Amino acid sequence: MRFIRKKNILEGEELLYTPWLHWMFVVRHMILSLPYFFGLLILWSLAESYTDSQGLVWGLTDALSIKLIIRNAFLAGFMVILLIFMWRIFHFVCVEYGVTNRRLLIRKGVLRLVTAEIPIDRIESIYCVQGIMGRIFGYGTIFISGIGGRMPVFHMVARPYALRRKICEIIEKNKTITVVHGNLPKTKPASRPRPEEEPMYRYGSFVRVI
Repeated sequence: MRFIRKKNILEGEELLYTPWLHWMFVVRHMILSLPYFFGLLILWSLAESYTDSQGLVWGLTDALSIKLIIRNAFLAGFMVILLIFMWRIFHFVCVEYGVTNRRLLIRKGVLRLVTAEIPIDRIESIYCVQGIMGRIFGYGTIFISGIGGRMPVFHMVARPYALRRKICEIIEKNKTITVVHGNLPKTKPASRPRPEEEPMYRYGSFVRVI
C-alpha cells in the first residue's frame, strides 16, 4: 500500500478500508488444471495396463509413441501452468486497492502500470458476484455501476460483502454530512401589512381607527 498512501491520498482524505486479493487468485488456474493432469495419468495407466510382458500393445513402437505423446502433453501443460502461476504471483504483489472517504483507488499492473480512481459521489449501485468456488473459499468480484456504466472494480477480493457494506456506509455517511453541513435555504422576512390593508377596528378595543 505504499503507492496509494504516498502518492494518491489527498489533503483531508482518509484511507478507511484496504481490500486484499484472495489467495485463490494465485492458485485458481492450478486447481482448474487438475482434471487435465488427472486425465493424462489415466491415459498413462491405461497404456501401461495394456502393455504385455514384452512391452507390446499393438507393438513396441505404438506403446512408446503413446507414452511419448502423454509425457509431452504433461510437460507442456506443466510449463504453461508454471508460467501462469509465476505471472499471477507478480500480479498479486503489484495490485493495490483502497477505499477512502472520497474515492475508490485501484493500482495494478506488472509491466504496464494502471492507476484508476472512482469518486464516491458518482457511484449509483454496487454488485457482488460470486461463483461456486467464490462461495466455497470466500472471494468475489465487486462491480460498480455509475455514470460510466457497469464495470468490475475489485477483482477476486477477500470478504467481498464486507467491502460492499463498507462502501455503502461511506456513501450514506457522505450523504448525511452533506445534508447537515449544507447551506440552509434563505427565507424572505415577513412583509409588514400596508396601512390600507389594516382592519378598520383593532381587536380588543372599541376605538375606531381614523
